[in-house]
Amino acid sequence: MKRRSLGQHLLIDDHLLNKMVEFAKVSKDDIVFEFGSGTGNLTEILCNKAKKVISWEIDDELYEVAKSRLSRFENLNLIHGDALESRHKFNKLVSNIPYSKSKEFIEWLIKKDFDIAVVNFQKEFAEKLLSQPGSKDYRAVTIIARSSFDLEPLMTVNREAFKPRPRVKSLMLSLKPKKDRINGEIITCIKLLFSFRGKKVVNALKMICKKQGKDYEKMLDRLDHEISQKRVKRLTVEESVRIAKELCNL
Repeated sequence: MKRRSLGQHLLIDDHLLNKMVEFAKVSKDDIVFEFGSGTGNLTEILCNKAKKVISWEIDDELYEVAKSRLSRFENLNLIHGDALESRHKFNKLVSNIPYSKSKEFIEWLIKKDFDIAVVNFQKEFAEKLLSQPGSKDYRAVTIIARSSFDLEPLMTVNREAFKPRPRVKSLMLSLKPKKDRINGEIITCIKLLFSFRGKKVVNALKMICKKQGKDYEKMLDRLDHEISQKRVKRLTVEESVRIAKELCNL
């Protein structure tokens, strides 16, 4: 059975491809990871700049195109498969990821030890990552990303830069890992908490504790009254992570 990439739009604008590499400050000292080789447009630039490039492509036909095009590069490890399964080590990541994999990508990246990632996201998704408490875009993925990375918007990428053209714009972000990052258990608790994003924290926790058989009163004792009376969607990143950690340790 042929394997196809999910929602992948190939970035074909040479100027933007070079800007991504420039933002990441790729040099001959770097091992660079690429999530989705496509036809090798970005991969080729990375191979000319980096010490080593590890590039994954899930689509059968695109992999064959990239393999043929890039066969001359001895510093390239081109892999046919799902990049989310990779356990390779790298210090930089430069990628145009499939939109449909964005949430999974964030959780995958949290587990990695690296210096910087420069990534094109769907603009709507990127705005969720950058959103503020109380806004309609403020979601669990906001907390998950912002608790683990310092995020910086770099530039808007228009539809015309891709083939085929997506229906939406993209936004290029840099992600730099924070010293302390959350684990899978805390991520699960954040998602559970934000499934009640419109409710007060006190009410959300009551339902969560009842469902999980945990001591609700003990949980409340661990929180400030002011925090417990907030709507979940108005919690800061730090408050959200604190509540999730308390839930995990209850």
